[in-house]
Amino acid sequence: MAEWCAENLRDCQAWKAEGIQISTNSNEAARLFDALLRQYVSWSDCAQLGGMDQTLRIMLEAEPNAIMSRVISLGLEVMGTGRSIRLDKNYHNELNQLLNDATKYGTIYERNHAKAIHLFANDKMLAACEKWEKILNEIPNDLLALKFAHDAYFYLGNKQCIRDSIARILPKWKSTTPCYSYLYGMYAFGLEECEQYEEAKKYAKKGLELNRHDAWATHALAHCMEMNGCVEEGIHFMESTESDWNKCSLLACHNYWHTALYYIELQKYDDALSYYDREIGNRIKSGAMLDIVDASSILLRFEMEGISVGNRWKALLPIVKPHLHDHILAFNDAHIRMVIEGCDDNTIRKDHCDSIANFINDNSGDNNDRTRNFGKSICDAISSYYSGDYHKVVQTLAPIRHNVYSIGGSNAQVSLQHLQYNLPTYT
Repeated sequence: MAEWCAENLRDCQAWKAEGIQISTNSNEAARLFDALLRQYVSWSDCAQLGGMDQTLRIMLEAEPNAIMSRVISLGLEVMGTGRSIRLDKNYHNELNQLLNDATKYGTIYERNHAKAIHLFANDKMLAACEKWEKILNEIPNDLLALKFAHDAYFYLGNKQCIRDSIARILPKWKSTTPCYSYLYGMYAFGLEECEQYEEAKKYAKKGLELNRHDAWATHALAHCMEMNGCVEEGIHFMESTESDWNKCSLLACHNYWHTALYYIELQKYDDALSYYDREIGNRIKSGAMLDIVDASSILLRFEMEGISVGNRWKALLPIVKPHLHDHILAFNDAHIRMVIEGCDDNTIRKDHCDSIANFINDNSGDNNDRTRNFGKSICDAISSYYSGDYHKVVQTLAPIRHNVYSIGGSNAQVSLQHLQYNLPTYT
């Protein structure tokens, strides 16, 4: 499915012809940078190249000091939100070294990219987005800046920017440019998050007409059906196209999450649990934060419906424990707290509570502000829910219930906090 990721890859001269000034003289590094970027945008592993990990390894071997090779390598770590520069000295040093090297011998384009991921990793997320937008103002066809900004706005809960960052550049792209079709799915998701559902469906379908394997366009359409209550249509759509999107390993778990969510809304819990056991629960072995978020949030939804999930929480605990003190996103912390409460582990609960308090007191930055203003309260509400203190859930969430989107995530994901806020009404 993803073999196009290995075809007609751009060398040094081809990148420069497109206005993207990279300093490497290694055509092999330049081509593999292109291949890795295509896999990132398509959420897929190219079998011909051995997948993203293999592509990345060979790219770095081709020229270890190449600035853009390190930008995309470290940028993928940054956007994965699973490594903290406060806790990981090697990661911290690698980002600093990249910034220093880009300043010494990189192009202006490369310096801007190195600075952007350095800012994001240092919890200056808004400033990072400004850097990416600056790049796009000058080079609207820079797919890496576009994708990094798209993901960052999602983490910031900035729905208008998810939409508008794509809207600004879409008319400036040539349809022959690699990954052009993926812009439609990205734009569709931004439209959907801004509740422009008809427009979102139009652009998602256009993306799928150009490439039926576009898992993000599929995802945008799934969101439209979810938010409009078209759950039976959603089930048919996701299941009838499963073979198109399930090879996109970086997003498949999340698309299965959407499918299972439809079944929960129809109160077909056995079907939903089957998806968890067959797909979602198995895919958490990746250790990816997105997969952890999917697994934890859907288990909590089962329990809010009165469905026992047995020992399923316990499988998540060893995966989230290494991230207890990361505090990269308040959104991640909320889902880590779900796992802790699902396992009813008092020691880890206290550790996580204390760690969040220390993070708020000892640090500063965009996520620090979000954790202080919203994230800590959401974590506290999750704990209160599990202790059966629904009155406290309401007290805790009431002042922030219109701002929960600020911790990031989609409308469908943050709706969980609204469900918790309203649950006491029916209890």
